[in-house]
Amino acid sequence: MQTLYDLYLQNPFWIWLAVGAVFVALDVATGTGKLIWPGVAAAALAFINLADVRMGVMVELAVFVSVSVIGIALTSDFGLRRPHASPDRKVKAEKKALPTPESLEHASRDRTGRLIGRIGRTTGEFANGVGRVWIDGAEWGAEIDAGDEALPPDVPVRVMGVTGGVRLQVRGLMS
Repeated sequence: MQTLYDLYLQNPFWIWLAVGAVFVALDVATGTGKLIWPGVAAAALAFINLADVRMGVMVELAVFVSVSVIGIALTSDFGLRRPHASPDRKVKAEKKALPTPESLEHASRDRTGRLIGRIGRTTGEFANGVGRVWIDGAEWGAEIDAGDEALPPDVPVRVMGVTGGVRLQVRGLMS
């Protein structure tokens, strides 16, 4: 203990800076936001000592404790409860937030709808009018649009529409 006190007498700036760093690290680790105030108090005392203003160990400890307690008290809600929504409102809000089948279909149409009119290539032969196409760096399930009978592999196709929300309707662009 005497060694720590001797170190404090020689370099109080570094002692207070280390104490502040410990509290800031604890605040970051816990995420409470309340331990930042002892870190601020220690940093303030470190810079006061850097300016060669010596107050003595007991006075500095009193300032440290006072600033820490006042800072925590001002940012604390003192256990006051914030009003919460009634249970009925929570249930209604949760029901409203859940996606419906219609909203899911709309979302998938928006995602695949941007492909309508784009040109891609078949990745294999279509069996029974169903196959896969490569468009914009991704492979998509596709079906042949009315009028085409079969599409061989590596043929350019144009997206004509979307069925079922995720399957593309394609038409061959063979010349």
